[in-house]
Parts: sequence; structure tokens; C-alpha cells
Amino acid sequence: MRAALLFCIGLVCPAAIAAQDTAIVIHPESTGVHFTPSELPRVVAEEAIRLYNAPGTTRLVGYAHLARGNEWRGDVGVRSGPVLIEGRIQGTLLVVNGDAGLTGTAEVTGDLVVVGGTVSRANGSRVGGEVREYRDPLPYRITGEMLAYAPNLRRRFRNPQAQLTFGTAEARSALTLATGGTFNRVEGLPIVFGPVFDWQLTTQTHLRFDALGVFRTAGDLSDKRSDLGYRLRAEVRTGGGPGEIPTMGFGLRATDVVSPTEDWGLHSEEVGWAAFLFHRDYRDYYLNKGWAARAFFQPDRPITLSLEFRREWMTSVTPRDPLTLTRNDQVWRPNPPIDDGHFNTWAATAVLDTRNDHDNPTTGWLIVATFERAGSKDVSPQPGVPTSVRGSIPTNGSYRFNRTWLDMRRYSRVSPSGRLNLRLVAGGWMGGDPLPLQRRVSLGGPEVLPGYGFREAACNQGITAPEYFDTRVAACDRVLAVQAEYRGHISLHWSYNPGQEEAGRGETLIRLEGPDLVVFSEAGQAWLVGNGPGQTSSGGIPGFSSWLADVGLGVDWGGFGVYVAKAVTVGQPLHFTLRLEHRF
Repeated sequence: MRAALLFCIGLVCPAAIAAQDTAIVIHPESTGVHFTPSELPRVVAEEAIRLYNAPGTTRLVGYAHLARGNEWRGDVGVRSGPVLIEGRIQGTLLVVNGDAGLTGTAEVTGDLVVVGGTVSRANGSRVGGEVREYRDPLPYRITGEMLAYAPNLRRRFRNPQAQLTFGTAEARSALTLATGGTFNRVEGLPIVFGPVFDWQLTTQTHLRFDALGVFRTAGDLSDKRSDLGYRLRAEVRTGGGPGEIPTMGFGLRATDVVSPTEDWGLHSEEVGWAAFLFHRDYRDYYLNKGWAARAFFQPDRPITLSLEFRREWMTSVTPRDPLTLTRNDQVWRPNPPIDDGHFNTWAATAVLDTRNDHDNPTTGWLIVATFERAGSKDVSPQPGVPTSVRGSIPTNGSYRFNRTWLDMRRYSRVSPSGRLNLRLVAGGWMGGDPLPLQRRVSLGGPEVLPGYGFREAACNQGITAPEYFDTRVAACDRVLAVQAEYRGHISLHWSYNPGQEEAGRGETLIRLEGPDLVVFSEAGQAWLVGNGPGQTSSGGIPGFSSWLADVGLGVDWGGFGVYVAKAVTVGQPLHFTLRLEHRF
């Protein structure tokens, strides 16, 4: 049964609570209905860039702290804050994409302008001019030490949302109607609806509670999987204001959702648009019902540590036939069965993030490392997976396995307009019994190796059972890949507004900014662990002669990219890829 796609609306959670109601907050704080994602007004962006680039402005990057009794003279611009002010600024303070905190001894003689962040002021703090707060981030690129306006084209592809909001200085709530995930061949477009609450319990303690229903639009659902699911979440956190370290919190959640097996390649928005526009789904899915508890601790700003326990009931699902924009006469790729059962998982994660900008970093590190210990007492292994691909899974209640994942990225500026970005991805089985199908990996496709076909290395050649025919199921134990790219900005600026040409001012009707030229190369392999034919021992990696590698070239306009890649280790045609996000 076909289900028509009626609308696409994206989930945008309500903004954080304003700490002081004396500031001019340029963001919905009173009751209202909003149908599109908010965006920083162009006039505000240009004003912020002019102030930051002004010859008399002192420019700082990253966390900035003005101690009590000290003074900064002249205007100050801080990029990628946050900023903690305890002393005196004789001038205007501009904070770009960061928060500003003023203690009771702080004084700013000019204006206080925060773009892409929030303002918190203690009693006794003084600001001589206006206090303006814009929650939407400033899209920019860096030229030398200066900022240049660079609209984020990715926002054009993010779905609008409908939200009825209510807010005060201490509490905020919203009734939300939005997309709850990625358009896919199993559930169509999942729509979430329900209330979201955010309370400020104390100055540094917040409580968040979401109670969202999930409507799956694909229709024709089985008894095992109804067309309604849910997402419930409660989280309390303390700390986290400007200069307030450490931050810690605890959260609980309960879900009935459709989850992807591999989510480390393409971004969710890209997967959804590829499925809706071109009838191609680059993920596999399973039904996930359960609950989880998570504790997290942030001892320093770049570091976050978390420990999570999950109790999940995972079951196989089959694809439906949701309507897409093209190729509706084609049959969807089958969704492969998984190893059903109730799984208990302990997951420890460490994150180091020193990037100067989350959306468009030019310097810094991002390292995410996760270790999982999981098991099941009632696992039901799929009989169609031969022992040449996976050893036997015990069904006597003793099933246990370990899995790890590492994603390490380095961003470096090598010239005023050039950047070198590097990435290492590694993960998979790390001990115990064999991995279940839903936790296995593969390599190849639009991300990470766009010069190869989808799941070029998937270790599934030995799986011949009819239920896996043409599924391209990911069956490898481990994966290892490295990526490198050079980005050079192409200087280009063109604007057009015939009504304002003579006046020499005003908004432009058409404006083009120069793109980034991207040259890239990748290499990697996915493999089975063992001592049999076509397998690699648990302490080694496949020989480099067996690795897949490609080279490519592309252009990137603020995240919207067009790339061409060519495999260099096997005969493959040129592959063209459209991306809605930066590659990494």
C-alpha cells in the first residue's frame, strides 16, 4: 500500500531559557506558532561582521575570561566563546556563536551583543548600552583574522516545523509537530507530536522533559509494528553556564522507534532526501523498543564523559512502499532481517572536541571513542548466516559481546584560504561472542568511499539464504578507513538588485559567495575476524594490497557539495555524489 508524503516538517527543539528578562531576546519567548526554522537576519549578520572586523576591535577566539578588577579598553569581539566577564570592558562586547556571562562585578560601558548564544547576568552587573541576544548562529568563514558572511545553504534543505511555544524567564514549553527522523523505506516519514518542557530549577540547574508520539506514515503495518510509537525523555543537568565547569547530568528515556543499523556514514538529512528524491535508501532498519539511563560529566569544556545502560527489544521489520518523487515503478531494496531479542548494553563514551566551530571547523580536534558491552538471554540468531561469515551465537542465555568505535578528526588551517582535514574511523568487534547482524559494519558508497559502489566491502558473499537476496546486508566484523581532504576557498562574490544599484545600498535579490574547492582521497577496508579463508586474525588488519582507495574532486557551497570520485584499486566508473553536509 502506498502512502503519500503530505509534508516534511523538521524537529527543532525549543531554545534554552533566557537567564534575564531585561535583555532584548531576538527569539520567540512569548506564545506563538512557528512554521519555519529561524535564521539570523541578514542585517544583523552584517552588523556583527562589521563590528568584529573593525580596526579598533580586539578579536579573541575561544573561551575568554576577564577577571575581577581587570579592564579591557576598546571594543572586544569574541568568536566561538563562551565569555565570562567579572571585570570592566570600556567599550562594546560582541560574542559570536557563544554564550556571555556577567557576574555581579561585571561592567560593559557600551553595548552587549550576543549572536548565536545566550546572555546570563547576575544582579549587580552593569551594561551602559543595549543588551541584544540572537539565538541563531552567525554563518561565516574566516579570511585571515577577519570574518566573511557565508550563508549556510544546508539550512535550505532542513525541514520546516510547526511549534506552539510558551515561555517565561524560568520555564519554557512547546507543542511540537515535526519530523521524528529520516524518511526511509520502512516507515515513510515519521512524524512526532506532543509537548516539550524546559524548567530552570536553580540558576545552574535545568530539567528537560519530552513526551512525543511518533506516527509512521508508510501505512499497511503489521500486528508486530503499529503505526504509532513514542519518545519519552527526562533529563536534569547542572552547571554549564559561562565559566561554570564542571557540568553534569542524568537522563532517562523510553522509546518505540525504527532505528538504523549503520548511522556513521551519510548524515540523516542526506539519507532521507536520497530516499525521497531518488528512491535510494542507504541504511537498513529494525524496530527498537526499550528504555535507557545515562549519566554524563564534563570536567572541562572540550571533554565529555558518559555512561549509559540500555534495555532494548530489537526485532526485524520489512520495507513498505512509501511514495517518492522519482522511480516509483522500482522496488525498494529489501530490508535484511536482524538477530531478534532483548539486549542489555553498557556503553561508555569519551568525547574531546576542540573545534573552533561545530558546523564549519577550520582548526581543532574531534575525537569520539565508545566501548560497549552487550548481551542477550533470548537472542534468536538468523539461521541464514553461515559459519564462514559468523560463528555460532549461544542461545542458552550466555550471549555476550564487546564492540568499540573510534572517530578521530583533525582540522588544520594551512593558509588564509586553505584547510587540510584528516579523519580516522575504526571500529567493530572487540571480543566475546560474534556480533549480531544489527551491529555489524561495511564500507563503500557515498560515504566513506564515494569512488565505489554501495557497500563494496560488506563481507556478505557467503550469505545465500533467500531472505537476504539483494539486501546487501552489512556483515563485517571490523572496519578501518582514513580520509584526507584539502579545501581551498575560491574568491567569488556577485550580487544583483537592480532596484538598489543606483542607491548603492539595500538588500540584494541574488547573492553568490565563492565555494570551496575540495580535493580528497580515502582508503580503507572492512573484514571478518578469524582464522578461516578470507578472514584476518583478531590482532591484525588486512594487508594494504587488499585495501580500497579512491581520489576525487568537488566543490562545496556552505555544505551543499557536488563531487566526482574514482576508485584506484579496482576498475570502477566515475561516481558522482551530491552532498547536503560537509564530508566530515
